[in-house]
Formats: sequence, structure tokens, C-alpha cells
Amino acid sequence: MTEELVKRQDVPKEHRWNVEALYATDEAWEADYQAAKKLPEQVAAYQGRLNESAEVLAEALAAWFNANRQMEKVYTYAHLRSDEDLGNSRYQEMVERARSTYIRLDTAGSYLSPEILSIDDQVMAEWMQSEALKPYHFFLEDLLRSKPHVLSPAEERLMSMVGEPLSAISNIFSVLKNVDLAARLPKVQGADGDMRQLTHASFIKMLESHDRQLRKAAFDGYYGEYRGNRQTNAAALDGAVKSHVFYAQARHFPSALEAALFDDKVDVSVYNNLIASVHEAFPAFYRYVELRKRLLGVDKLHLYDTYVPVVPAVELHYTYDEAVDIISEALRPLGADYVDTMRKGLFDGWVDRYENVGKRSGAYSGGAYDSMPYILMNFTGTLDSVFTLAHELGHSMHSWYANHAQPYHLADYRILVAEVASTTNEALLNFYLLSTTSDPVVRAYLVDRYLDSFRGTLFRQTMFAEYEKIIHELVENGQPLTADTLDQHYYELVKLYFGDAMAFDEEDAPIAWEWSRIDHFFYNFYVFKYATGMSSAVAIATDILERGEESVRRYKDFMRGGGSKYPLELLQDAGVDLTTPEPVQSALAEFALLVSELEDLTGK
Repeated sequence: MTEELVKRQDVPKEHRWNVEALYATDEAWEADYQAAKKLPEQVAAYQGRLNESAEVLAEALAAWFNANRQMEKVYTYAHLRSDEDLGNSRYQEMVERARSTYIRLDTAGSYLSPEILSIDDQVMAEWMQSEALKPYHFFLEDLLRSKPHVLSPAEERLMSMVGEPLSAISNIFSVLKNVDLAARLPKVQGADGDMRQLTHASFIKMLESHDRQLRKAAFDGYYGEYRGNRQTNAAALDGAVKSHVFYAQARHFPSALEAALFDDKVDVSVYNNLIASVHEAFPAFYRYVELRKRLLGVDKLHLYDTYVPVVPAVELHYTYDEAVDIISEALRPLGADYVDTMRKGLFDGWVDRYENVGKRSGAYSGGAYDSMPYILMNFTGTLDSVFTLAHELGHSMHSWYANHAQPYHLADYRILVAEVASTTNEALLNFYLLSTTSDPVVRAYLVDRYLDSFRGTLFRQTMFAEYEKIIHELVENGQPLTADTLDQHYYELVKLYFGDAMAFDEEDAPIAWEWSRIDHFFYNFYVFKYATGMSSAVAIATDILERGEESVRRYKDFMRGGGSKYPLELLQDAGVDLTTPEPVQSALAEFALLVSELEDLTGK
């Protein structure tokens, strides 16, 4: 494992991703980029002609998807090279050139949807029977679903025109939070007397500290600064929610929630079932909160105590090769073909493994339809790094299966299912580590870690989803979102979710302002997907371990499906039916068992 930060040119080849498989040289990329600059003209050539025949429509769609496929490859190379060293101006410039051409291509193809939707229904029904359009059935059927919500050309032009000023609302919030407010965050002091600068990034790290004085100081200092911006943040959130309601009403949806769920063809019952199932699981969560209080040994449990691990971290360190071996064993239930493919990829160019000077932080899985999957990592040898590698590998294997099974225009999967494969990998890794660990200290650490992922993903994100539902309904009923209204509903929800074990005295009062720091409340009913994704993954992993081969086959069918079906249909292929409460309830039952195990392991 790399001991010190090196420059990019000094990173050994075996530690790098194989971007040369996309383009052997920058000059080869340049040749493709110059060709890609002509793609917008090729797509625009069909404008005004889509109603001529099924064959012309098929030609236009082929031109559109082929252009995007070529552009994706060009952009991916520049993007990956740029992330290797963000200080390399050559690759920064290549990214901007590729992005600019991508925007030109999108603009050139903007006529496609309105022209297709303007074709007479009977004519389109006849054309859909033709061989020419057979490859595009799902794409066209999905597009035609939106026809009842498409307005007249003049109205659509106005809707397009208001998009930019309305999007400014979330931009204003982002600038206020990440620039103006961030510059005013104070320094805070821990028990050791050292002063530490609060930032958005350091806030959660401080809440994870075992120094309780530092946790409280960070909590007070962070939310104290937000308190001064409550009125402005409330006005921004009120504007954002009103924009969601405006779009829904203008397009003739019964509610903003139904409008937000429409593209994925998700019924509101899925959203409501999630919230109801989590409410039913409150007794288990309250036991978890009570257990945290006992393990921390505090007379009063406060909200600044909810992030700190209650089981001391154990010293577990791994080399990259050891991490791959552990992940391979954990994922062996998925079959030899899965493990052989992932091992070859992890050792043969999929992963950029270690940090170097200028490299992008964090981790992600990316790539193009015509490339191998690529994983950016900053592997440090910790257990967290092992889980991160397993998580990103899940994304990569999902893409690998989809790209090998589907044509380009049906390979890309939607956000609602995007975290399922990655979280399934994490669940299988966690089950494997628990099954091979006899040391009660290590086992308690792993259980505590897994419980915290449930807290942060299934419970917290559902609480956010419920809050979104509440504030949108308030606006739909004509009530403005004032700072006091937002505070009141948020604080009541936090109290409901955490229960009586929390003190909820004056030290906890600042949590009422937490709504004002959550970016996702501007994303229009997005956060529930994290909770349903984790529930689906736990259900899939459990089913694979209990039922074996048949469950593995169904799971691989799900991954091979890519974007060829709607998300709920793809999950049903994997044996998960989110139209019923069962998958969420099953995941929550697993959470309750883990709480009991941690109680037993700690004697608390």
C-alpha cells in the first residue's frame, strides 16, 4: 500500500486504471473529438421529418443514440484523465471541450420528444407494429406515457423559459450554504483545549469524535450559524417547494409527489408504505437509541451523541490484494462467473487504487458503454476502504452485466435502482465478515457499524422523505413555509423518530434548524430512493444466502435488465416487490435482530 503521496507520473502502472483501453493516446482522443463535433449536425438533420414514416423516425433515433454513444466515450476519457490530477490543465481543458460539445448535442436533439409526441396517436400505434421501430418500443412507450402531461407548443415554450429562473432558487441556497455561511462557521474547542475549524466536511467527523465536549461544541456552533439564516433558507425552501407544486399543477398531476414519481412509474403507495413500515419499526429503533445511551454511559442522551460509534474501533488493516480476496469470498455466493469477472477487473485495469497529488477525493464507479467499468478509489487499508471498494464494485458489475446484455439505449439503469447492486455487495460483505468472526469485540464493532448504516440510510432518509411529504402538502393546501413552520414540523418529526430515550431539552433544540442544511429537500422527492435501495439490497442478499442458485439467477437478470424496464419491474425480476411493504419490513426485521445481538454482545 502506498505510504506517501506521489505525483501522478510516479504511480506504478499496476495501481492505475487502464484508461489507454479507451484511447491509446491523447492524439487518438483528439481525432474522435473532432469527429464528435459534427454529431449535433447529424442529429439536427432529422428535425421536422419525424412524421414522414416509421423508417425515418427509426433512422433519427438511431442517429441520436449513436451520437450519444460516441460522445459518451469521448467525454469519459477526458473526465477520467482529469480526475487523475485535477491540477493538470490539459485534461481540464479537454473536459470542458467535451462538455461543451455534449451540450450542443443535447440542444440539437431537443426537438425529438416534442416532435414524436405530436405524431397522431393512430399513426403512431400503426408504426409501433413495424420492424423498424421494434428496437425502440420501450423508449417510445415510456415517452408516450407523458403525453397527457404535455402542454401546447406555446405553453411548453413558457415552461422551458421558466426553468432557468426557477432553478436559481436551489442555486441561491447552495451559494448561501457553501460560500457565505461556510465562511462564517466558527472554530470550536474540545476537551484537549485545541481549537478546530468547523466546516461542512468536518462537522460530521466531529460528531463522530469520542470527545463529548467537542461534539457539543460542533453541534452548537454549526446549527447556531444556521439559525442566523433561518428566514432566508425558509424563503428559499418555500420557493423550491412552490416550484415543484407549480410544475405538477401545470402538467395536470394530482400532487407534486405523484409528478415526481411519474418518470419511474412508481405509485405513491410505495412511498407511503416505506414511511408506514418505518413507523411500525420504531420500537426496535427506540431500543437501539436506549442501547446507545447505556453504552455511552451518559445520564442524558443528546442529538450530538447520535453519530459517535458506541463500540470502540478495532485495528483492522488490509492490503489491496487482501481486500480483493475478502470481497471475493464474500461475493462467492453470486457464482464463479461473477467472482472471476470482478477479480480480473480489479487486478487488470478497472481500479485507480491509491491517492496521488491532485487526484480527485472520494470514490466512484464510472465508464462508458464501450469501455470497461472504471473505479476511482483512494484505498487506505481500513475496513471502510474495503467496504467502499465492494460498494463501487457493485455499481461496476451492474454496468458490466447491463452493457453486455442490452443495446446502448437500454443499458443505463435509473437512479431508483442505482444503489441496489452496490448495497447488495455491502450486505453480503457484512454477512461474510460476521459469519467468519468469532472475536466478540470485532463482531460487536461490525454489528454497530451495520446498525449505523441502517440508522443513516433507512431511518434518517425516511424521516427526510416524510418531511418532504409534509412540507409539499402544506404548500398544496395554501400554507406558506415560514421558518417557524419548518422548525416546528421538523422538530416534531425528529422527536417522533428518536423517542423518549433522547433528552430533547434545550441542548437538543438546535436540531429544529437542521432542515435548513439539507440540500436534498430541493431535489423533489429524491431521498426515499436511498431507503428503498437499502431495503431492496438487504432483501436480495438475504434471499441469495438462504435460497442460493435460483435467487442468484434472478439477481443477475435484474442487473442484465439495465434500463430495459421500469425500476419496480426490474426489482420484481430479482424477487423484490416494492409495491408491498414486505421488502422494507424484512430489512427492518434484520435491524431488530442486530439490535438484539449488540445487546447480547455488550451485555447491555
